[in-house]
Amino acid sequence: MNFDYAKTLSLVKGGLTDHEATWKDYLEDCPDWQSTSITLTGPVILATIVLEVIFSRITGGFSPYGYYSNFFSAIFWGLILASLGFVIAVFVFNFLAGTFKGNSNFSRAFAAVSLAAIPSWLAGIVAAIIPGYFIGGLIALAGGIVSLVFMYKILPLALGIPDEKRVVHFIASIVIIIILNIVVGSIFGGGAMRNMQQADFSQNGSSSRSGMGAGMFGEIERQGRLVEAAGEDRFDPPADGKLTKAQVLAYTKVLKKARALQEDYAAKMQKLSNEIDAKEASGEAPSIG
Repeated sequence: MNFDYAKTLSLVKGGLTDHEATWKDYLEDCPDWQSTSITLTGPVILATIVLEVIFSRITGGFSPYGYYSNFFSAIFWGLILASLGFVIAVFVFNFLAGTFKGNSNFSRAFAAVSLAAIPSWLAGIVAAIIPGYFIGGLIALAGGIVSLVFMYKILPLALGIPDEKRVVHFIASIVIIIILNIVVGSIFGGGAMRNMQQADFSQNGSSSRSGMGAGMFGEIERQGRLVEAAGEDRFDPPADGKLTKAQVLAYTKVLKKARALQEDYAAKMQKLSNEIDAKEASGEAPSIG
C-alpha cells in the first residue's frame, strides 16, 4: 500500500464537487480500511490538524485543536482526539447497521465516514484562517452540518441500511457517538489541556500564553479582554467581616503562586548577575540578552 497524492486530491475534490459519483465509484470496489486510511483518511486528518494549529496561531482563528500552549502538543493531542472521534463514529455506525437490518462491514463504514467527513475537515482549515471565533465557528459548524447530511446519504449506500430504518439508525448512532466523544474528550482532552496549561504557567510564570485565542491577532484581542475583565472585577467584603474557608484557601493559593514567581524571578536575576560578573572577569563587555 503506497500513498497516492493524486488519488487523495481526486477524492477530496470529488467529495466536494461531485460527491455522489465519487461515493459510487469508490464504494463499487471498496478497498479495505487500511488502504482508505493511507489514501484518504490519514493524510486529510494530518493535514487538517497541522494546518488548523498553524493558522489558528497566526491569525487567532477558531480551532478545537489549537487550545494548547505548546505547538507540538497541540498537534499531538489534536491528532489523537481527531482519530479517536473518527474511529468511534465508524465503529458505532457499523455496529448499529447490523442491528437495524443493514450489513456490518468495517471497511465500507470506514470509507463512507471518510468521504462524508471531507467538508467538515476542510471547513476546519478555513475556520482557522479567519481571525476571531465567531465567523470561524460558523464556518466549522456549517462544514459539520454538511458532513452530517453526507453521512445520512452515504451510509445506506455503504452498509445497505433499509429505507425504513435509516432515520432511526442515524439518530441512534449520532446520540451514542456524542456520548462517547464527551467521555473520551473528558478523559483525554481535558486532562491534556490542564497539563499543558499548568506546564506553561510553571515555565513562563504566566498563563497569558494559553493556547486559547493564540495567534498574533488573537493574542492581542485576548489580552484586551483580560484587562477589561480585570477592570470589572470587584471584591465584595462579607457582611460579617469573616472570610469563608474557600476564600482563605483561594488566597493561600495565590500567595503560593506569587512566592513561586518571585523565587523564579530572583533565580533568573541571580543567573544573569553571575553571567555579567563572569564576562567582566574575562574582560568581555557585559550585555543583557
